[in-house]
Amino acid sequence: MSHGGLSLDLKAVFSPFTSTPEGFLVEVNPLSKLTVVVSATLLSTFISDLTLLIIMGVIFTALIAHSGSLRFAAPFLSFIILFWLVSLAIIMVLSGNPHTMGFLSLFFARFFIISAAGLSFAFTTEPQKLAESLRSVRIPGEIVFTLTVALRYIPALAVEASSIWDSLKLRTSLSGSSIIRRPSLLYRGLIIPMIIRTVKISDEVAIAAETRGFNPREGPVGSLMLSGRDITFLAFFTVIFASLVIMDGAVV
Repeated sequence: MSHGGLSLDLKAVFSPFTSTPEGFLVEVNPLSKLTVVVSATLLSTFISDLTLLIIMGVIFTALIAHSGSLRFAAPFLSFIILFWLVSLAIIMVLSGNPHTMGFLSLFFARFFIISAAGLSFAFTTEPQKLAESLRSVRIPGEIVFTLTVALRYIPALAVEASSIWDSLKLRTSLSGSSIIRRPSLLYRGLIIPMIIRTVKISDEVAIAAETRGFNPREGPVGSLMLSGRDITFLAFFTVIFASLVIMDGAVV
């Protein structure tokens, strides 16, 4: 995307923090992947069987692993599982109500699916390809720019979180048990530094856009092309989602 011969190179701004994705998902049209992510999010709210939700979570985790980005997504996904187990343990000690534990498990399973699906999209989609795909369906430039920057933020912040977490473990000999005993370590050692780093990166992007005279309304409008890979990808997940719906209906 350019304005007056000057370009806003988001990849150059974020390149020190991002990884190179691998696998067939990189070549799939971003709109096809976005369709699957939205469908998985909606489907997870309708499925009421915990086993089927876990299967969905495993599928999207496998996609992240296939892209070679699991080591960056693992800290966030691990936090979800950790809070899931800790919450169940607390409920079991306080009340032991199976209805409450089941409701809590469904909530965390759905949250895990939404997170894993979103991360699989973020780690396998280049912002430039996303921008071209969105422009091909006449999405306004302001929205395209916002979504593109947000997409670039996700892997950047994942790498930052991994680095901060490793530094925290070296300084404090951090472990799972120490987090349970001293939960303040989590927000003092990870969340607060992440907020500070996020503000700094945002400022760098804003300065880069302003100095280059960037105008999100200008840019080439391409054509949406679905390849055989896209059709296969969508057909595969259509079969998977339809099977999950059928199995969920059979369980009910």
